[in-house]
Amino acid sequence: MKKLFKRFLYISSVFFLLAACDNEEFFELTNPVEEPWLNIDELENAPIGAYYGLTGNGGNRAIFTHGRMAGEAYADGINLAPIADGFNIQADVEDMYNRSTPGTQIELFDNGVFRSGYFSVGFANGALDFITANEGNPFPEVGPEPVKRIEGELRFIRAFAYYWLARIYLPPFPNDVKLIPFRTSQAQNFEDAIVSELASSNDIYDLIINDLVAAKQLLPERFDENLHPTAYADGRANRFAAAALLAKVYFHMGRYDEAAAELDFVIEQNGGDYDLSEDPIEAFNKTGVARGQEVIWYYTLWTGDGLGGARNWKHPRRFSWYNAVNSQAGDPSENESRFMVASDAFLQQAGWMDAGLNETPEALADKRYTQLFVKFESSGAATNAEPRAGFNTDRPYVWNNKYYQAGDRITNLPVLRLADMYLLRAIIRANLGSSLNLAGAREDLNIVRNRAGIGDFPGTDGALENAIHLERFKEMAFEGDRLYYLQGNRMDIPTGDRGGSTIPWDSPFFSQVPDFEVEINEGFN
Repeated sequence: MKKLFKRFLYISSVFFLLAACDNEEFFELTNPVEEPWLNIDELENAPIGAYYGLTGNGGNRAIFTHGRMAGEAYADGINLAPIADGFNIQADVEDMYNRSTPGTQIELFDNGVFRSGYFSVGFANGALDFITANEGNPFPEVGPEPVKRIEGELRFIRAFAYYWLARIYLPPFPNDVKLIPFRTSQAQNFEDAIVSELASSNDIYDLIINDLVAAKQLLPERFDENLHPTAYADGRANRFAAAALLAKVYFHMGRYDEAAAELDFVIEQNGGDYDLSEDPIEAFNKTGVARGQEVIWYYTLWTGDGLGGARNWKHPRRFSWYNAVNSQAGDPSENESRFMVASDAFLQQAGWMDAGLNETPEALADKRYTQLFVKFESSGAATNAEPRAGFNTDRPYVWNNKYYQAGDRITNLPVLRLADMYLLRAIIRANLGSSLNLAGAREDLNIVRNRAGIGDFPGTDGALENAIHLERFKEMAFEGDRLYYLQGNRMDIPTGDRGGSTIPWDSPFFSQVPDFEVEINEGFN
């Protein structure tokens, strides 16, 4: 871990150290250069550091929580509820919700996405350069397989980091405007560190595809205690995770046939590792090595191998803004931070709320609603009143409650789920339109609906496409999916509770690169 930390300081220098030291003296060597990894055990630290980098360099800076906010705040599934006395709604979230910041800098993402994303990119690049310099097998005494897995993990993590950097800092694909740093290898000196070529959505998505295709080939399908280190059992990417993310990226790019092929692989060839046999809540209430049966990849917070453990400041806590309970998972009255509530537009489209703001029979039959959402009546109501002190409401609100379900902030975070895969394949099949594909789309839709407890879709084939859109809206709510799903379908973004009209799917819902990067990186000049 000592060498890993040294490497962290070097890789991340462009983001922090150059800000405080803008001359070459900082880079003068006082000790001989050491090989970064002297054996396979040390190289195992490389993906651990890259995973860990996704949580940034301080509290409340995880890429997972911050990235999801954009997918919700710009879309139509949330509203901003009245706030508690003494607490202000986060200004950037309010601006995103009001759609008043297209193409401007959103400081909320500077630490939580930009720094976290490039931390992981830097970690991955350094180790990938090392592997490449040694012709893919730096430790021939152990054979090629351990290094192949490590390379696959590094490529997966780099792809995942750029996946969110592209979503947050670039216009929707396709677009050839070059706006963000394009780092595919580690800076070797001062000049390299302060100059970076810039990349567009087209450039970044090409890199993501290349990395994920390689990762799928390199990674094993599952943990094998006879082949892999113990840490690989817990929250690490495998071949199905690479294929699942690849399918989502292909979908966003409009490459639907290629997305469908990856979805077929994940759904049909996973050997029974993943299915929808459990209730929806089981994806969200696990900690440790446990995972819900549908969870393909999750971020784990409990282990002592660099992914979390005692480092409580690395736990994703921003979910408190859009979750009924806070990161300690106490009573909802304790969460003075929550302000992103389910929109009436979403609840009524879902069939979960009638015009009088009453729960419907369909809501009470849907396990997603009953297990993962909470409704509070107005403050002072006789039953089930809003419990938050100083939060005076004169109407009911429904709150998401997917996060911290295992009891506190060490709850594992599902990132890739099988229900997502089924619904992606369903809409691709429905769009193809043949009778065979429509039957397949209906089957995929019904698997998700039946897991939720609401039975088969009873409508006609003509209504199937809209039914899939709606089912996904319900299934993936508050997971940062809505905006990007609509973009992937080239569908305009509904207004939700805002009033007004829909807006084009390719509207400039992205942030400018942080000022600190523009000032340091001469590639912007």
